[in-house]
Amino acid sequence: MSQISITNDNPKVHVIYQGHKKPITGISFNPNNQQFATSSQDHNVMIWTKWNDSTRNGPTYQFSGHKDVVTCVDFSPNCSLLASSSKDHTVRLWVPTILGKSREFIAHTSSVNTVNFLFDGLKLITGSNDKSIKLWDTETGQFIASYLGHNNWVRSAKFSPLGNMIVSCSDDKTVRIWDTVSRELVHSFHGVKNSPNSIALHSNNNTIAVAMNSGSVRIYDIRNKKIQQHYHAHDNATCVDWHPKANYLLSGGLDGKVKVIDIMEGRPLYTLNSEGSIAYCKFSCDGDFFALTRNDYKDKIIEVWKTNFISYI
Repeated sequence: MSQISITNDNPKVHVIYQGHKKPITGISFNPNNQQFATSSQDHNVMIWTKWNDSTRNGPTYQFSGHKDVVTCVDFSPNCSLLASSSKDHTVRLWVPTILGKSREFIAHTSSVNTVNFLFDGLKLITGSNDKSIKLWDTETGQFIASYLGHNNWVRSAKFSPLGNMIVSCSDDKTVRIWDTVSRELVHSFHGVKNSPNSIALHSNNNTIAVAMNSGSVRIYDIRNKKIQQHYHAHDNATCVDWHPKANYLLSGGLDGKVKVIDIMEGRPLYTLNSEGSIAYCKFSCDGDFFALTRNDYKDKIIEVWKTNFISYI
């Protein structure tokens, strides 16, 4: 993990993008650092290129095909595919070029809330309001396996960085860890009075961050199966994401606050206050920027912020 220093400058808005007709539900940065994608309630997916160039402020590609709200997007690690999930029960695999060719498959019997690629891009997982998590072959679109056990909507499901585990969170107020190969439940974190909204896995393959609708952000250790840290960060925490090169955690909430927490020191590095509740937050793949979207029906923009981090080896 790189060494990170912090400048005296505060994070600042680098560029604002606008193009969706309804609120944005998700963001994914392409590992090539040239594109990011957004999903929206307007049923569309948009890809924005050269996003770190402040002179560019429009979408390069708009992909249409979903028949309901697009809930999530995720770029494959090799940059060749973009997956999107929707309330129309389907998943689409797009080629992120101007032609926007896609393959569609019916993934669940209810809304598909989340989609995530394995590190090699050959498999992906989906989570749904039908309470299941499913594993798919990205080359054929064929179903491989189900992971069953949640008894309410699955909000998020993600592969661990090494791909040996799947971590999921649900409205059944649990965070669950699954063995990818055996499909067995490894552990379930219970004991919370409120539901988790979002999860993020650290690159160390052992640490989970969870945004709770109680407002707290929880850090769990997979190895000892215990909670490590707990922060009351928001009125309702909606999103979390790890910095790719450091032990910094980005979080957002319905209170309009965005925080970056230094997990090693156990304190927020800074808090940004904004108008409107935060729907989604995401670091860029190099960690030099982060993007924000809001829940406000009138607010259909993506803000890309420049961090005050400087990384060095």
